Amino acid sequence: MRTWADVVRALRGGEEKVDPVRAKVAKRLDRLPTGDVLDWADSVGSGLAKALDDYRKQATPESLLEAHRGAQSLLGVLDVLSRREA
Repeated sequence: MRTWADVVRALRGGEEKVDPVRAKVAKRLDRLPTGDVLDWADSVGSGLAKALDDYRKQATPESLLEAHRGAQSLLGVLDVLSRREA
């Protein structure tokens, strides 16, 4: 089974550069049970939505950076879950 990272890599025609936040999150979550990973993803998803809402109210580099971190964290969750399904 192909992971999401494999699909992206194939579409881009090369090796995907992984964001350090994404890699760190994936490494930490890899040790947790799936239920805990999903609970953590719910929390991060809420934080991402809040950061995007903050950016909508006032476009600041800080709120955009926080949204980026949240998005990369969720990608780390998907990496972990994809590896478990493989």
